[in-house]
Amino acid sequence: MQKVAFKAGETIIREGDEGDTAFFIVSGSVDVAVGHGDRAQTVGRLETGEVFGEMSLIDPGPRSATVTAVCDTECLAASYRDFVAAIEDNPERAVGFMKTLVRRLRKMNELLERSSPDGHGLREILLDCQPSAGSPEASALPWTMLW
Repeated sequence: MQKVAFKAGETIIREGDEGDTAFFIVSGSVDVAVGHGDRAQTVGRLETGEVFGEMSLIDPGPRSATVTAVCDTECLAASYRDFVAAIEDNPERAVGFMKTLVRRLRKMNELLERSSPDGHGLREILLDCQPSAGSPEASALPWTMLW
């Protein structure tokens, strides 16, 4: 892990960009936004002791949000390789990251339930979108992994 510093207003990661690094906030805070341009919406603020970019430690790929430093912020950066090496040495470290992922999934489900006019959460939305049994789409997607 290496220390990295960001100035207030600096974009740390941008939604859609490829990424393989997560950040642990040592000091400062960041805003998390989703969407592009005029449709961008801040969905949260993370403070000292919190992590962002953690999905890339499990599956490097496109970023799901844009993260911007609210004030001067210092982080510890961990790459996918760092993470894999760390959990090989100490598997319990992976549990902390998994707990963060699960907590954020639960939060997203709560947000979806509150924003849906009929109070449906992620499970109901997915069931509404699930293709018919026997269709090519159904056989191509691992729907059961979501439960």
